[in-house]
Amino acid sequence: MQTQSVSTLYNVCPLCHGTGKYKEYDDGKANLIVDHYQRVNYANETLAWKMAVEETSYMKKCAKCHGKGNVLNKEGEQMFKQLQQYA
Repeated sequence: MQTQSVSTLYNVCPLCHGTGKYKEYDDGKANLIVDHYQRVNYANETLAWKMAVEETSYMKKCAKCHGKGNVLNKEGEQMFKQLQQYA
């Protein structure tokens, strides 16, 4: 996979693709909702999961880039370590 570079020291975060957050859903609640939809509405499994994921989705702050949207590349990490030594 090719990484997209923001500058000489940073790359775009591969987890959130530069947005700083990503969409996640609650698996436990989604399972309960799917069971309910299949029992009550006789919905097919694909449609039931689509609706359950939509209902339980939420935005989560990216843990890899801490919401910034970019991460240090190898050159940036070396620079950071050198700065830490002299600080």
